[in-house]
Amino acid sequence: MTSSVDTRAAGRLRDLQGLRAVAVLAVMVTHAGLPVPGGFTGVDVFFVISGFIITLMLLREHATTGTISFRRFYIRRLKRLGPALAVTSTVTVVLSLLFLSPLGPQETAFKTALGATVGVANWVIADHTGDYFGTAAERNPMLHTWSLSVEEQFYVVLPALLLFSLVLGGRLSRRWPNAVPLLLLGTLALASLASVRMGTNFPLGYYGPVTRAWEFLAGCLLALGIGLVQRLPSLVLRAAGVIGAGLMVWGFMAITPETPFPGKWALLPVVGTALLILAGRDGGGPLTAILSSRPMVAIGDWSYSLYLWHWPFIVVAKAIWPFSAAAPVIAAAAAILPAYVSFRFIEEPFRALRVEGVRRVISTLGVVLIPPTAMAVSASLVFAAVIAPSVERPRDLDEDVEERSSELVPCDADMADLSNGLCGTTKPGAASVLIIGDSHAEALFPGFVSVYPDANIGIITVRSPKPFASMEGVERVLRHVEARPEIETVVYVRHLVRDGRALSAAEEAGMRRTVEGITALGRRILVADDSPQWPTDMYSCTHRRSLILDGAVCDWDRSYFEPRKVAIREALEDMTGGRELAGIVSMHTALCDETRCYRDSPEGLLYSDDDHVTELGARLLAERAVETTPVLRGALEDAASG
Repeated sequence: MTSSVDTRAAGRLRDLQGLRAVAVLAVMVTHAGLPVPGGFTGVDVFFVISGFIITLMLLREHATTGTISFRRFYIRRLKRLGPALAVTSTVTVVLSLLFLSPLGPQETAFKTALGATVGVANWVIADHTGDYFGTAAERNPMLHTWSLSVEEQFYVVLPALLLFSLVLGGRLSRRWPNAVPLLLLGTLALASLASVRMGTNFPLGYYGPVTRAWEFLAGCLLALGIGLVQRLPSLVLRAAGVIGAGLMVWGFMAITPETPFPGKWALLPVVGTALLILAGRDGGGPLTAILSSRPMVAIGDWSYSLYLWHWPFIVVAKAIWPFSAAAPVIAAAAAILPAYVSFRFIEEPFRALRVEGVRRVISTLGVVLIPPTAMAVSASLVFAAVIAPSVERPRDLDEDVEERSSELVPCDADMADLSNGLCGTTKPGAASVLIIGDSHAEALFPGFVSVYPDANIGIITVRSPKPFASMEGVERVLRHVEARPEIETVVYVRHLVRDGRALSAAEEAGMRRTVEGITALGRRILVADDSPQWPTDMYSCTHRRSLILDGAVCDWDRSYFEPRKVAIREALEDMTGGRELAGIVSMHTALCDETRCYRDSPEGLLYSDDDHVTELGARLLAERAVETTPVLRGALEDAASG
């Protein structure tokens, strides 16, 4: 994600500003919760555009001066990226302190703001937030700065790499001076692309610069080959644009949060963008005309500030109005105003600023670094000294898992290698009931143990990536069950539904194969319909909505949770229907009455966070599960009596 190019000075690049507009609008629409699941790949579009434009500028400088000025390059980067980021970061830290929960989001926001200021936000986010599509990420108002840090890290090495290869290429061949840069950067792009297969492992594959480098390098290679591109017939270039637009739209609509990413699917936005850039070099055609239109260029000019402001606004709006589907949409639209102000009064003046001499460089660095750093550090100190000591945190699921793990009889080496959560049995010997799933299975597990303390119950969980998301993982579980004839009943418990969809295609395929495989072995499988998921963490129940918003939210109208329940039920009925040995464990309404759903009770808290239950909540869910599912009750009673 880069600041925009001055289109008045580079009129031939107007179509690229239009591409930036498409990219930022796609990101904003997806973040606002509208039905464009793959819009987050707009960031990949930015990466390709950035690689193309920056390389083009460096090549022009080298052609004019015979060298590349590192000083000029980094000052230009500082002026274009730093000031707007500094203002956004400073304001976001204040908003986080006032409106976000201290049970994680505040502290994460402060740390990420510091990381963004010094260009390492991606590493901070990977360490403190994790999964880009997880709940913690949805509450980190500085989450989007990961891409800025990846870009900054890439540009630490690109100028030197390009200059070295240009000098070497010029010495080896005056006729083909770009051959060496093409070969070197092409080799690095292939190496980066090859690393994607390894890098898709959560979380560094998503945030890591190595697995993203090929996207920038695609733009770099395009810039190096621009002379050849411009010789192609107009018909070929325009056809490339149509294909590129199709690939990009396909990516926006087909890629989902559950798609392994970055992976082969990243080729859709990357190749699509490259083809659209190619088409724009023709200077004609309807697609280029649309992208070069005044509205699209204007949005492209504002794209950097739009990118910076939209996500903090969405996160804060969701914190203030957590049960409103309209709040993030309105917040994204409202971000247009500060984005315009940022572009007009911060980006443009600093871009035009002459920074010459050591004093000017130091003063510019001070303006960019000191305010956000001071604000983030001050907020962190206030949090540590005042807020954190006053907040009683619910018992963390990780603490419970660690304690429960020590109480289990460990499972065999094969399953221990697959599982990164709980794995074992409650008692020595064979277990006839096996619970599989993710962290939701871990949270529910003590409920069944509490209701049937004499039963030997097995459990295998995978917390991330999604449980048995790969067919390989599913097959290993099936082999485990096949090799143990004593396992008669498998209970599948996992987090279900994201963005209104009960399951993604990949999740459904994995679960369907699990159901088919278990029943084919002649064993019974029961799939749980999950518990209500809340849009806020437990701070808004145990304390108050935020530092300046009074009132606790411990119950809510049952109608808010009903669409999720219906979506889950329909998906599970489709998956298990017609199979004699497959069924559904109904427990979704165990924590609700006829009109309201609850996350606390006279006996204590029912949830430890937004979607994981406490041991009390787990017991109530387990009691409802065996009440509504006689076959599960029979299996557990047999396990207890055996």
